[in-house]
Amino acid sequence: MVRKIKDEYYLNRAEAISYILQAYHAKWCYARWNRDEIAFSFESKGGERLRFLVPAYKTKGNKTVRVRKFDLDRFFAQA
Repeated sequence: MVRKIKDEYYLNRAEAISYILQAYHAKWCYARWNRDEIAFSFESKGGERLRFLVPAYKTKGNKTVRVRKFDLDRFFAQA
């Protein structure tokens, strides 16, 4: 479930993948660990394959690792 902490939205990996597929019309997307970051790989609607890293966060009292929605949106705004 998406968590809102101090006006920021945090998504787990499954939610982040679903968000990328729906919001940015990617053909496919997957995520995997890369040290203390999560690497997202996807194919755009135009057939271009891209990979980017976003910092991973753990919320207090929870083992689930999350990414900030802002970090995802920032990448797609620059691309």
